[in-house]
Amino acid sequence: MKKYKHAKQKKLSERAGFYVAMSVCLMAVGMAVWSAYTALSGDSVNTGEISGGSYLSSLSTTPAAVAQDMTGVIEAETVSGSEPTQAPTDAVQPQEKTRSFALSETMPADTEAAETNGDLSSMQAVLKVNDSLTYPVKSQKVIKEYSENSVYNKTMKDHRAHTGCDFEGEEGESVFAMSSGTVSNISVSELYGVIIEVDSGDYSVYYCGLDTDLELEENDEVKSGDVIGKVGHIPSESEDGSHVHIEIRVGDKLIDPLSVIGSNG
Repeated sequence: MKKYKHAKQKKLSERAGFYVAMSVCLMAVGMAVWSAYTALSGDSVNTGEISGGSYLSSLSTTPAAVAQDMTGVIEAETVSGSEPTQAPTDAVQPQEKTRSFALSETMPADTEAAETNGDLSSMQAVLKVNDSLTYPVKSQKVIKEYSENSVYNKTMKDHRAHTGCDFEGEEGESVFAMSSGTVSNISVSELYGVIIEVDSGDYSVYYCGLDTDLELEENDEVKSGDVIGKVGHIPSESEDGSHVHIEIRVGDKLIDPLSVIGSNG
């Protein structure tokens, strides 16, 4: 009887040991699986936080951030596009003084609207022109008026100030001096072609888009009505037809040529 009880207790002890060992193994396996899962989950969470943070930062909705991002895009498009890189209304005073008409980037009086806001008011500038100017071509027909505001340019396909007045004329037709003065500069612009500047004292007149066949020299004196050239070509306004582009400057102020042209043209 004692042997039987001893054997039974031994079997129970062995069975308990087996279950304990199995439990320990299962716990070890579970802990290993949990550890692996936690490690993987941690990496995923960290990765998600990094990529998510980067993504959200790129979607900033503040106007300043959007404007800054768009500036780079606009500049890239401007550089790579077919349009001229020069600002639509950007301009400088003609500087090239040569009879060879070497191509330069000079432009007429200044087509930059900001330049029209000089010390003089528009009325004061007009009143300083005491002369009654004549029309530069026989037709006296205006095809595009003066405008400090941006207007559409069919050739350049953009909007820009048109601080001059365009008078219709057939190519090769004579262009007349609108006032007496001295030829102070002859130059060539990529946008406005051949330009003759006539200094009439308190103001200067710019004749733009003339033919290259000129008889005038710098420092020549001209009188109102004298032929100063022929209608040529204006690259930046070629879609507007054959014409001459006139700009008038009083000091640092550009004025509307029609405001100083008399009725005796």
